[in-house]
Amino acid sequence: MIVRVSEIPDEGLRVDSPVDLGAVFAEEGWSLDAVGLFVERRGADVLVTGSFAATARLQCSRCLEPLVSRVGPEVDVQLVPAPSAHEQVELGPDDLELDFYRDDTFDLSGLLRSEMDLALPMKALCRPDCRGLCPVCGVNRNTASCSCEVRSTDPRLAPLEALRRQLRP
Repeated sequence: MIVRVSEIPDEGLRVDSPVDLGAVFAEEGWSLDAVGLFVERRGADVLVTGSFAATARLQCSRCLEPLVSRVGPEVDVQLVPAPSAHEQVELGPDDLELDFYRDDTFDLSGLLRSEMDLALPMKALCRPDCRGLCPVCGVNRNTASCSCEVRSTDPRLAPLEALRRQLRP
């Protein structure tokens, strides 16, 4: 959903239906389940606040089994006009929730995709005690066992292992 900043009403713009945003995610199996956003203009700046709920179909980082991840992040983003190509802007630690818009427009769906990416776990797990795949034969250790021998440590890492033993009390 492309929003034109100059057309945001003085009382703000409320987005309460996923249908209003259209297809937010291009990934198969990802869906926007609920949305409650408020977009308001303050001079040239735009504030987007609220929350949304979404579902993502991912793979477990250890065993590669499919899993469903549901997230419901809060949104609190300030959009400011993008600086010109010749102008440099230095952002500080307080500017983590700051983004830019160009040509009097911004993509609200793109903003939700970014917030979704930030809300997803870095390493998705099917369960906290996932045992992963056997590094030798590749069997899923959650569903089957194997009798593979554990490979020895790479000899190139031996100096680091010796250092680790020295540093350990």
